[in-house]
Amino acid sequence: MSTSARSNQSTRAFTLVELTLAIVVASLVMLGVTGVFAAARSMDRIFSNQYENSTQLNIAQMTIRRALLSLQIEEDQRVNPNDSAGVNTEAAGEIEPRPRIILETDPIFDNYPGEWKPQRLEVVLSAPPIALNMATKAAAWARINDRDADSLDFSSTDASGGILRSVFELRPDGSREAIMRRVGIMDPDQEADERYLQSLQALQSGRAVEGWTLWWRPILYTESLYLRDGGIPLEDTAGTEDEIRFRLAGAIPLVSDIDLCSWTVYKSDEKINEYEALSMSSLPAYAEFELLLNSDQYATWMFEIDWVLGEDPLELSEDDDAAAVNGEDADGNNGAGGGNNQNDNGRPGGGVRVPNPNNQNNMGSRGES
Repeated sequence: MSTSARSNQSTRAFTLVELTLAIVVASLVMLGVTGVFAAARSMDRIFSNQYENSTQLNIAQMTIRRALLSLQIEEDQRVNPNDSAGVNTEAAGEIEPRPRIILETDPIFDNYPGEWKPQRLEVVLSAPPIALNMATKAAAWARINDRDADSLDFSSTDASGGILRSVFELRPDGSREAIMRRVGIMDPDQEADERYLQSLQALQSGRAVEGWTLWWRPILYTESLYLRDGGIPLEDTAGTEDEIRFRLAGAIPLVSDIDLCSWTVYKSDEKINEYEALSMSSLPAYAEFELLLNSDQYATWMFEIDWVLGEDPLELSEDDDAAAVNGEDADGNNGAGGGNNQNDNGRPGGGVRVPNPNNQNNMGSRGES
């Protein structure tokens, strides 16, 4: 064979078939590698979500357990000494004390579609169940401001460590956060606000909400007065921006993405979904909380009930107010003492003024977001 023929043979290029085959093989290899990385990312996302959900469940379980082990109740039902003389308590104008434990269907969601209705659990606690390092920025803001005599007014003398009335309540995912951003106690988040608007549209159109968040929230002194005087729980959007800001300042989300959940109280060998208790003799044997997340994670917790005997924080605050009117401090000493009632015109107020439920004003109505 000649030298020129060997040279032409050695420099022969790939044929079209060979080039096509090489491209196909390379594409298959790239698709396989891409699929492996995609599967790894997907698994990482799934495990990350499961870990986050498990962490939230652990926080929720710990918070509820702490709350139900630190109930503050009365030793016995009160007996009015005038009753023995035949005097009618209602006619005498005495205000009935608000129960220390209230489990009820949340009246805000009375018209929610379907058989399941969100519940709320209101309790008087001897100490907050939330550790300071678990608090959100909003809760930290509330506690810092409550140290000033001219700022927040919780239904206790010290929202960070004293007795207080509080509530476990459900809200659609993202709804409360959007309101808190609007009133300036959370950082802006446009993407989260858009998700909330989609959830709000579903709720307004009569469709079921895709997910719920369980919140724990301390109840302000003036809100406690409003509830004790016959007011119903308020929507997050009710009232002015200042009233909303102070009412939601201490709210802390515990677990989100809830599909269904329910509270059950066991009293006299009977399961109860609606319940009230004021005194020690009315306490249940134990309570149960059951929930299902949209990720199909399921949990059911049974909690023991423990308590201490003591006054309602609302009554303690009213005693302080009476001492202030008499020129005494909270310990009964003469001086320039002040009670916790921010509606007292003799003292600068930073609390939320909740009106009498019979008055027609913005706090008695349900606002729009």
